[in-house]
This record gives sequence, C-alpha cells and structure tokens, in this order.
Amino acid sequence: MRDMRYETVDSALLHPYLVFSYIFLLLNSSVFLGQIEYDGIIQPLFTIAVCLSYTFLYLVPVILILGVVKAILSVPFIVKTRFPRQWFLYGTAILLTWLLQILVFADGFIFRVFSFHINGFVWNLVFTPGGIESMGGDAASFVTFGAIIFGFLILQSLLLFVLLYLPSIRRLCLHLFNRKRLIFAIITLLVLMVLQSVTFGVSTLYAYSPVLTTSEAFPLYMPFTFKRIAKSFGVQPREIVGFRIKSTTLHVRYPLSPIREQLEHKKHNIVWLVAESLRADMLNPEVMPETWAFSEKAVRFENHYGSSNNTRESLFSMFYGLYGNYWFSFLYERKGPVIMDILLRQGYQMQIFSSSKFSYPEFNKTIFIRVPREFLHDVNDLPSGLGWQQDRAYVTRMLDFIENREPGRPFITFMFFESPHARYYFPPESVIRRPYLEDFNYATMNLKRDIELIKNRYINSCRHLDSQFGRVLKYLDEHGLLDSTIVILTGDHGEEFMEKAHWGHNSSFVEEQTRTPLVLRIPGVEPRRVTDLTSHLDFPATLLPLLGVTSPAESYSLGFNMLGPRIHNFTVLADWHTLAYVDDEYKATFQYNGVSANQKLTTKNDVNIKNPDVFYQTHMPKLVKIMKDMTRFSK
Repeated sequence: MRDMRYETVDSALLHPYLVFSYIFLLLNSSVFLGQIEYDGIIQPLFTIAVCLSYTFLYLVPVILILGVVKAILSVPFIVKTRFPRQWFLYGTAILLTWLLQILVFADGFIFRVFSFHINGFVWNLVFTPGGIESMGGDAASFVTFGAIIFGFLILQSLLLFVLLYLPSIRRLCLHLFNRKRLIFAIITLLVLMVLQSVTFGVSTLYAYSPVLTTSEAFPLYMPFTFKRIAKSFGVQPREIVGFRIKSTTLHVRYPLSPIREQLEHKKHNIVWLVAESLRADMLNPEVMPETWAFSEKAVRFENHYGSSNNTRESLFSMFYGLYGNYWFSFLYERKGPVIMDILLRQGYQMQIFSSSKFSYPEFNKTIFIRVPREFLHDVNDLPSGLGWQQDRAYVTRMLDFIENREPGRPFITFMFFESPHARYYFPPESVIRRPYLEDFNYATMNLKRDIELIKNRYINSCRHLDSQFGRVLKYLDEHGLLDSTIVILTGDHGEEFMEKAHWGHNSSFVEEQTRTPLVLRIPGVEPRRVTDLTSHLDFPATLLPLLGVTSPAESYSLGFNMLGPRIHNFTVLADWHTLAYVDDEYKATFQYNGVSANQKLTTKNDVNIKNPDVFYQTHMPKLVKIMKDMTRFSK
C-alpha cells in the first residue's frame, strides 16, 4: 500500500470520482421524474434539462468545499507535518458525497410519498420531541433505512477504492475524464441550466402550467422570470388567474372582547373523542357498527371537514375556531383557546389522554397550555406498545376517571386515538378485511403494488377504533350518563389511498384527506342528519353556548353554530403554507405568499376546472372576506 503521508496533494483522482458520484446522484434523483405528468414535447425536454443541470448544481457545494480543503492542505505549514493530507482529502470527498446522496434520497422518499420536499414541516418533525414517533415507523423500517444509508457510504467508498487500487481502471478514467472533456461537460451543463431557466421564464410570461408545475418536482428549484424585461419590449405577461393571499399574523388579539357567561346554566359533562386519520366513509355499519348505531341516535354530520389535511392545524381549528394560519402566532405567544379557559374557570374535572405525544404537534404549548400537567396523559406515561394497545390502555384509564370522579362536579375527558394512524394498528380479532399488508416496512413498501393491502390494514384499524369508541359509549349508557353528557366523535382529518395520486395525508386538500365523520350527542337535541357543509372551525361556536357563553361567536371564532341557522355556505382549510376555500361546488387552493403556479381550482370532489375565470368573478367577495379573517385576530 502506498504511503500518502508525505506526498503532495494530488486531486486528479477526484475528477473521475466526482463524475461517477454525479452519475450515481443522477440515478438517485430519478425518483423526481416519476412524479411528473408529461404533456407535449417542451415539458419533457425541460424536465431532462432541469434534472441534468440541477443534479450538477447539488454537487457544486461539494466541489467548492473540496477546493477549499485542498487549498488549506497545500499551506506550507501543513505540508511540513506528518498529517495524512491525501487521505484527509479523499475522506472529506467520501463524507460530503455520502451526505449529499442521503439528502437527495431522503427528499426523494418524502416527495414520492407525501408530494412535498424537505421543508419547515419536515425539520419540525425531526427536531420536535415526538415528531419521528408520530410517523409510526417500526424497528424494521429504521433498520432498512439505516442499511440504505450505510449502503450509500459503502458505494462512495468503493468507488474511490476502485480508482485508487485498480490501475487499469484508474488510467482509463483519467484518460476519459481529462481536463478538456470535463470543461466541455461543465459548459454543456451550464448551457442546459440557461436553457431551462429561459424556458421557465417564457412559461411564466405565457402562464404555461406544464413547465411551471414540473419545476416544483425538483428540490431547491430557483425560478427565473423576466417580466420586467419583457414589458420593456412591449410583451405583456399573461397573469396566472387567481387570488393573492397575504398572511401577516404576528401578535394575536384573542378573543376580540371579554367573554360573557350566564351566571346560571346547566353544566353538561363532555366526552370528546378524536381519532387520528379517520376518514368520513369509514363511519358505516360494516366497518364501525357500534359508532354507526350510536350515530343513529345522535346528530350525524355527513358533509364535515377537518379544517386541514394534518393534525396540527385541524385540532387547532377544532379548539380555537380559527384558520390554521394563526397556529404559529398562538404557539409563539403560548395562548390557549377560550373553550379550555371556560372549562377551567367553571371548575370542570378534567383528564386529557393521547396515544401520541402532546409535544408533537405542540399542543402542550397551545391547546392545553393552561391545563395542569397532572391532568395530561400521553404515550410517555404508558409502557411501549402498538397504537391499538395504547388506545385500549387509555380507554381503561378514561373509564376509571369517570367512575371515580367527584359526583357533584361536571367533568370533561378528551382522548386522541392512534389506531388508524399509519402503520395502522389492530389486534387479530379486529380483522374484517383480508388480505392485508402484514410486513409494513416504510423503506420496502411499493405503493402501486401494495396500496389495496395497506388500505385493508387501515380498515381493520378503524374496526378496532370502533370497539374502543364502543367501550366508552356502552359505559355512558349503562351508567345513565348520556342524559347529562355531550359526546363528540370525530377524526382530525382523513386518509387517502392513492384515489387521487397520494397516500396518507398532509399532501393535498382532496376529499379523502380532509373529510372526516362527526357525531354529536347533546342532551335535549333530537337526532338528525345534517348535510350542510360544516368543519372543525365550527366547534367553539357550537360548544361554547352550551357552556353558558353569551358572547357572539364572531368575538372568538371564524366558524358558526352547527346546530343553529347556517351563516355561510363555505369553509376554509389550511396547512403550513396553503389555504383552501371549499363550498358545495368549488374547491380553490392558494399559497399564503400569493399567486403561484400550483394555485388550483377544482370541483368540490376534486375534478380539475380548466377555466377558473367564472369562479373568481363570482366569489371575489368571499375570498376578500377570508383574507381579512386571516388577520382579524391579529394586533
């Protein structure tokens, strides 16, 4: 073996090493190509140019860092030492290319499954306590991902080993990738970068959506437009039809005025049950017979939305009655919802349960910020187990709490169920759909091949959820509590199984990801079916009057009383970056930062509408009202 400690730093082998790393990175990036719907000739050519040039762009920081490292290693002071400079340079090359491969692989996996790139949501997921656990990955998935990560390290190391210790291959590579050819290749990639940028710029002038939407498939894509230049030459850009949403909530003013309450009113108990990822069509006699039977004796809302496609904003709207764009401001100010303030002030006995963690999303810093810690019980308080086991354990504790409460005082108990969360948890006795995917490994699953088997897992998990809802409902009935208790049964959001190109939730506002069942049983309220459009936004305006609140709902909510007259015929859904308007005919999505290429208009049932002009002409007053409401509770 050659002793490289005293040799000059020779970077010649880095050239072929980086070329092969680029090729492997190109293969790694190919996952983005499979997520694009191709149309015509221009779009595929644009896609190829972006893929080739941006893969090189991802590699540029590695090249620059290696150049700096080589320059430092060439300093005379270091040259005179026994420091193994060559090995350090090569080791740095392996480390950097390995990390790059991992980042591209991770982003590709996230984009393939959830249709978004690594963003603030992903960083929050990784660095917030309970975030990783909320994904439901098992040991096998982590082991497989670990093996893939280690495999990239082996790949990059093996590549350098071959170049170092197989002379024939080294000579061939040094000949093929000489300076002249490398310069030509780099110039070609730069030309492709310019061409794709010009193509994107022209597409923005003519609002050519196939190219504009394709660009969103690649991480860190930098849009290039030349609208000002075009206007100087008399070319008028074609504007994307849409509506500009601006959200600048910083400090909150909530409620807008002091809450007024009746001095004397009947204090109902509250049993509030929310299930992760429970989509609307699961509430039927086959999958959830006990819940269905209960809904026949209650108010069942059959056109209900969860206010978001994720847990955070959906539960936020459920308790606050505000759009999801307010989440960060309330988190920053650690301000709880009016409904919890009222329950605490009225002396309700309280026990709050969750089979996930209150730290992710940060409900311990928002919804339940004022609830004493001894009243909060999450998965940290239970022995490790699957979601269905945790649900069973906490239902038992909930019933113990109700059994041993102080009889003369009202109580509220809330529980968040985990059974229907991916990987979808259930015991053998809850199986009603076969076959199902028994080995659910995130790293090895194939959505196209396995989606029906995955959905069968989900259905079985909903059957188990029904059994736990049933335990609570049976107890309330047998102990004569239904005549004094408000019972709420719902989900946080829905769950899609590739019906509209996605799996899970968090990726779009399609019906499957946002519709969820809602069953309310309120003493004195006759059973009925409600087909009007409702959402989690309407919870506070519906529940607070039952708690003796006489203040108008507009002072603490953007929703309306679901049991009263209908105030408006639309609702609003929101996630971290996007807002959706929904009524009985249309569904329109907008990014908070304004008109964008992915602004979308469909029917309520998610069928694309090619000509959006009529919608914007007739719905502009409602959209303006929504924009005002997005800042109405801000200082």
